[in-house]
Amino acid sequence: MDLSPDGRFGYIPERDGDTVAKLDTETLEITERVEFPEGSRPWMLRVSPEGDAVFVQTAGGSNAVLDPRTLEIRHTEEVGGSPVTTAWSPDGRYNFVSMADESYVAVLDPETGRLIKRLEVGQNNANVSFRPDGRFGYVAVTGEDAVAVVDMEELEVSQSLEAGEEPMGLILL
Repeated sequence: MDLSPDGRFGYIPERDGDTVAKLDTETLEITERVEFPEGSRPWMLRVSPEGDAVFVQTAGGSNAVLDPRTLEIRHTEEVGGSPVTTAWSPDGRYNFVSMADESYVAVLDPETGRLIKRLEVGQNNANVSFRPDGRFGYVAVTGEDAVAVVDMEELEVSQSLEAGEEPMGLILL
């Protein structure tokens, strides 16, 4: 589950039901539910920093952009493989979707959810984080025991840092 910026609503991927639910955190009731195509299995999601979109990753290889008020699907973009999760760059210019079975992260336009670029980072990438000033992005690359460092101005991998065995998560403060 991920929360709206004000904490008023939670959004829950319901993988086995092919749905996403909207939870009112004050009443603890589901207020909306949207159905996805059968077998798409929405399983991860994140609310945009401004709270104006919900990006949903599906086991079917897509990222869907939902209206947070109505849960209407605004756009669905095929990103390939098995999307893991999503993260927004601090300046709001990019949205990265990491991929479990691919060697790239899908870089999306945060306004539309459309694919801008497939950025080669290494096989089986997991989580993404950004330096607070937005100069670099970091991608845990589980399949390569590394962390890819992305120069956000060039939108290219500038180096690969050796990491422990199968790194999964990243947190930058």
